[in-house]
Amino acid sequence: MRITYIALISGLIFSVSSFIFPVWANDHQHHAMPPTTLPAATTAVYQTTGIVKQWNADSVTLSHAPIADLKWPAMTMAFTLPSSSEIAPLPANTPVTFSFIQNDSGYILTAITPQQP
Repeated sequence: MRITYIALISGLIFSVSSFIFPVWANDHQHHAMPPTTLPAATTAVYQTTGIVKQWNADSVTLSHAPIADLKWPAMTMAFTLPSSSEIAPLPANTPVTFSFIQNDSGYILTAITPQQP
């Protein structure tokens, strides 16, 4: 009887430890690790062609071709000029190739080049 009792207790201890050990093995104290930072997302730069409609001190209105990446049809819209702009103004009706980015404040022109006839 005593051998059966010892065998039963030994089996029970072995069973419980085999179920608990995997839990302990995976407990790596992740809460003590410093948080990781995600890599900064790259800002997409979009490029298309258009025609200058109006140039102001802080924006330029362009009639542009469709932009497939944004699923935009052709339209006329204003783009903000960058604050440290070295972009020279262009006269109205000038055909251009331009690029821009999108941020929280809208669409910012990054480059504009007159198209050669």
